[in-house]
Amino acid sequence: MIKLRTAEERDVNSLKELFKEVFNENDEALELFFNRIFKPEICYVCYERDELIAMAYIIPSTVNGRKAGYLYAVATKDEFRGAGIMKGLIHYALSITAQEICVTLPASDSLYDYYRKLGFKELTSNTAELSRAQLEKLAKPYEVCELVVGGYCGIRNRVLKDNFLFWNNDFINYAFEYNALYGAKIIKNNYGYAVAYDEGEYCYVTEFICDDKNAPYLITDLLSEFKSDKFKFHLSPNQKFIKSEAQRYAMVKSITGYKPDTIYLGLGLE
Repeated sequence: MIKLRTAEERDVNSLKELFKEVFNENDEALELFFNRIFKPEICYVCYERDELIAMAYIIPSTVNGRKAGYLYAVATKDEFRGAGIMKGLIHYALSITAQEICVTLPASDSLYDYYRKLGFKELTSNTAELSRAQLEKLAKPYEVCELVVGGYCGIRNRVLKDNFLFWNNDFINYAFEYNALYGAKIIKNNYGYAVAYDEGEYCYVTEFICDDKNAPYLITDLLSEFKSDKFKFHLSPNQKFIKSEAQRYAMVKSITGYKPDTIYLGLGLE
């Protein structure tokens, strides 16, 4: 017998096991998530008798002051896939969530079609690719001083302005730690921050938060941390310090009818 419900504390061990089984999650990252982010009310589960067979999380946030949720860690046990169980769980979760919109970052191209069938629409994100030489022309040295920024939430809000998934300082610090566990370098200065991965020839900058006028200083720090020949940036549409192009990035579903033109994710947990 299939049963859908909101998670309870007694589900934690089973949830951790499913996390590891489906995502091969790093133990330290798993404990970080359950210690810092997990609450039973943000998790939706499907049981067959006494066995957890599927889970989905909707992490609360806001977009333009409206309630939004980030659909994350959607997982079904291998032997139960293809039976429509996750479709039912997501419909259940969205029917009882307090959020007005739900956004998610599909883990593969094929999942865009899956979410489209559930009523999700594609979102675009701006990307740019520059050579090291091009970045060196933009960079400006500056006098390094002791960090005085109490939190990067305020800088992020000022830079992104609107149409972005809001995260508070606690979540931003969690995301820094989570990404670092998977090899990211977190570059911080008093002007902003960047989250970037070294992939050999390429450096992937998954979030670059800095006012355009101060971007050259953060680029200086980026170049000092990475020796890559090419740099790929994920940016919001209103970041103009380099030319960027829109490409498919995530998906959104309106639950109450609220439909912003675009939503920048950033710091999404993949």
